[in-house]
Amino acid sequence: MKNKLLLIFFYSTFIQSQNLYTLRSSDDNYPIKYANIYANNKMLTSSDSLGNFKINESNLNSIIKITALGYKTIDSVLLKNNFTILMDIEPIILNDVVVTNKKKLQKYKLGKAKSGNIGIVCTIENNTISQVSKLFEKKSQNITFLDKIKFKTLCTDKKRILSVFIYSVGANGEPDKILNDEDIICNLEKGHNTYEVNLSQLNITFPENGVFVALNYIFIEQNKCYRNKEFNWYFYEPSIDAISVNNYTDTWYNLNGLWKKSETYSISMELTLTD
Repeated sequence: MKNKLLLIFFYSTFIQSQNLYTLRSSDDNYPIKYANIYANNKMLTSSDSLGNFKINESNLNSIIKITALGYKTIDSVLLKNNFTILMDIEPIILNDVVVTNKKKLQKYKLGKAKSGNIGIVCTIENNTISQVSKLFEKKSQNITFLDKIKFKTLCTDKKRILSVFIYSVGANGEPDKILNDEDIICNLEKGHNTYEVNLSQLNITFPENGVFVALNYIFIEQNKCYRNKEFNWYFYEPSIDAISVNNYTDTWYNLNGLWKKSETYSISMELTLTD
């Protein structure tokens, strides 16, 4: 990537005894993948594709918070001797779907998915950023549906993954309610690549006050990038392309469960809409 500057936050982690836990749906016992697990308002890890996650001994007596798309948040649970955790379903209520003739759709594009001069990566430490999101504002009354998004990432290895969330805009201009009712998982390849994600099947109408499109880091082993031979310094990929800015423009980041404005970068992302 030309003139690429990585914002890398290194974290030295020591080998500790870990315990394996599993997240499952209380409705059908189905494993809950890619959930976020917090302790003491700090992001710890994510569940994998089988709903499993590991916790160090040092956090076993902490009050754990767990969030997952389509499930009720668990605000406080003690993990000790509780190796299977059940989560209750919480259906996402979407706006009424409007059926239209889609033979002659007009396309509207907001933003650009161009190469950035900054790459955003994450670690698990005191300042864990779990999501970055870009605000797209409505510029025409003819804009109706979300169609697709484009963004760019850099990965040093194959089989990296991230997920996408669509948020409404809250009263204070922050990302608020999740609008997609199913997981949007992106499989990323090695190298610097552009990805296009189809959103049309979600039938999400574009709200009057806009939407946030968020890229969600998944803190699992296959997303780790180790930076020394001892395998004790690492960060999480992908590196998401962004542009340096001098003040807030359109990007927010989720820091240990709280949304904050970015004063230093804007995500390189394009949102396509249809009428």
